[in-house]
Amino acid sequence: MNEMISHIEFLLHEHNCVIIPGFGGFVVNTIPSRRDGIATFNAPACELVFNRDLTHNDGLLAQSYMKSGQLMFEAAMLRIEKGVEELKHQLQEMQHVDMGKLGSFTRNEGERFTYTPGNFVRPALFGLTRASLRPLVQMQTVTTPAKQTQPGKRRYSRGISVAAAAVVLLLLMLLPVNDTNNGHQLAKMITETSLFGNKQAETQIRKSGLPDNQTTVESNVLPTQPATEAASQDASLQVPVAGPRFYVVMGVYELPEVAQKMIETLANEGFTQTGSLKRSGRIDVFAASFTDETEAAAFLREVHKKHPSHSDAWILKRK
Repeated sequence: MNEMISHIEFLLHEHNCVIIPGFGGFVVNTIPSRRDGIATFNAPACELVFNRDLTHNDGLLAQSYMKSGQLMFEAAMLRIEKGVEELKHQLQEMQHVDMGKLGSFTRNEGERFTYTPGNFVRPALFGLTRASLRPLVQMQTVTTPAKQTQPGKRRYSRGISVAAAAVVLLLLMLLPVNDTNNGHQLAKMITETSLFGNKQAETQIRKSGLPDNQTTVESNVLPTQPATEAASQDASLQVPVAGPRFYVVMGVYELPEVAQKMIETLANEGFTQTGSLKRSGRIDVFAASFTDETEAAAFLREVHKKHPSHSDAWILKRK
């Protein structure tokens, strides 16, 4: 379980959401810097919440295990499942689980639990504090002596006061101050929810696989070639999927350009029906998809055997 906590903390430094398959997901809400008063600004901050409904396996945690331990996908999933079972067992037996900076879980009556956030801070926001700006020129009250002064001196003092006021007004107008508070992303924080049970979600799939595999289709994917008259015949279609699908994922990327280059590379290697799944903050490039897990596993072994450069390929299950 401690190994799983370390992986989650590391992933939350760069990703806004990390899901523990079969348990729930941690979500980071970033609060931008905001003005308090005229020239005082609060530092940006982040808050960590837990959403029990995020239970499907998006492959992010498994990929972290694979990279750090040089593991295959199946071995990484076994470690994750072991950590989840240990977490649930401790929550049932001890009624409380402390996950360090991620917070803690406390079990209530009726197989329910509450989440208490921890002191989680992203490295980019570490050390930032409240800041105040001071004007470069401060107006001072000009005291006039009781005795009568010469007209030239009175005009000189009046000119200094007007110049100082103009400088202060100019500074206030030029300061780049944002008066609005940007709303931060809301995440459903579950305080009392069921300990067990998953929520099914719909998925969309696209044409994928090697030349000898069965062809399927999907919508909401990145294009793999320019939109020409011939390519329009292979336009993606949206179809409902009754059961789960198993995707052989070859890589996960953040930029569409990088994902497109990976698709072209796979095409040059003989994968003629590649595709991609575009999700929030990431793009999964896959070589094939199946409705049967056994066929997906056989295809994955074939990829590992014939293409050693793709030894980190893994299977993503989507319901």
